[in-house]
Amino acid sequence: MPAARNGAIWSIMFLVALFLAGAWAVMIAPLATGDLYPPYSSFRTDPLGAKALVESLSEQPGLDVTRLYKARPPLDRETTLLILGVDSVGWSSSPKPAFDDYETLLKNGGRIVIAFLPARAPEMPPNTAALQEQWHIRPRYRKVSGRAQRDSGTIPREAALYFEPGKEWRVLQSRRGDAAIVERDLTGGTLVLIGDSFPLSNQGLSEASDGALIAQLVGTVKRVLFDENQFGVSETGSVALLLRKYHLEAALAMLLAVAGLSVWRNTSTFLPPREAQRSSRVTGRDSHEGLAALLRRNIPEDRLLSECWKEWTRSASRRDSQQGRAEMVLAEIENENGKQDPVAGYRAACRALAARGILMERK
Repeated sequence: MPAARNGAIWSIMFLVALFLAGAWAVMIAPLATGDLYPPYSSFRTDPLGAKALVESLSEQPGLDVTRLYKARPPLDRETTLLILGVDSVGWSSSPKPAFDDYETLLKNGGRIVIAFLPARAPEMPPNTAALQEQWHIRPRYRKVSGRAQRDSGTIPREAALYFEPGKEWRVLQSRRGDAAIVERDLTGGTLVLIGDSFPLSNQGLSEASDGALIAQLVGTVKRVLFDENQFGVSETGSVALLLRKYHLEAALAMLLAVAGLSVWRNTSTFLPPREAQRSSRVTGRDSHEGLAALLRRNIPEDRLLSECWKEWTRSASRRDSQQGRAEMVLAEIENENGKQDPVAGYRAACRALAARGILMERK
C-alpha cells in the first residue's frame, strides 16, 4: 500500500507539472514574446514587432510613452498617435466618414502617424476616390520581380507602396525617386503617412537605426501613444490584462508552484511508513457467557425462577415426579419469589434436590 500510494502521488505531480508546462507554452509564453499579436504590434519582440521602438522612445527624457487600448481620443498639441501595421489596400479604399474621423482627432492639434504594412502590388487596384477627393493624395504600387511574387506568402522586407501627393503634402523621405513618407497640416494638426514602415520594426531598428527620421516622425511632443486597439487589444478589465500590465507572469508561476508544493505536503509524509501489524486472533466470550447474555436480553429477572422451573419439569424424569422432588423444588421457588432474589432461590432449590437425593440413597 505505501509503495502504491507513493507511485500515485508521483504520477499526479508529473501530470500537474506537465499541465503547467503546457499552460506556460500556450498562454504565458506567447504573451511574453508577443507572438500572440499581429505584425507591428508594440508587444511583439520578434523582427516583425515594434517593441524596440517603444522602449527606445521610453528612454527619452521628458517623453511619456503609453499604449492605447481604448477608442482614439481627440489629440492635443503635445500628443502624437502612432498607428502601425495598417493594411494599405483596405485603408486607402475606406469611405469618406473614415477620413472625417481622422480630421476630428486632429481638430485640437496633435499629430497622427500612420505606418502601412510592407505590401506588394495588389492584383486589383483599390478604389481610392474618397481619399483623393478629400486629401489629394493617391497611393501607388511598384511592380515586383518574379522571385518576390513567388514569396507572396510572407511579409516583404521592402514595400512596393509609394505616394503621389498633392501640393498640400510635404515629402519627408523618397525612395527610388518616389515619395515614401509624406505629411501635411490638417484641421489644426499634422498627418503623416509612411509607405515603407520596415525602418520602424525591431529588425529595422537593429540593422539601421535612423534616429533623426524617428525624431522627425514623432515631432516635438511630450506624449506618444501606440494604438493597440486596432489589433483587437482592448482594455476590458480582465485578469489577463492586469497580469500583462503589471508583469505578474512570474508571480503567477510562483503561486502555482507554491500551491503544488502545498498539495504534495498534505498528501505525503516525510516519515518512514509504519510496519503493518500482523493480524491476531480475535478472542470473544465463551459458551457460558454467551448463554448468560442471551438469557439476560430475553428473560426478565423476576421471571427467571419460573422459567427455570418450566425447563426443569420438562426435562425431569418420571421418577423425580413420583418421589416428590418436583413439589419440593416448586415450594422452594415459591418461597423465594417474594424475596426478588433469583440466585438465592436457585441455590435453595439445588440444596433441596441434593438433600433429597442423599436421603433416598440412605433408604
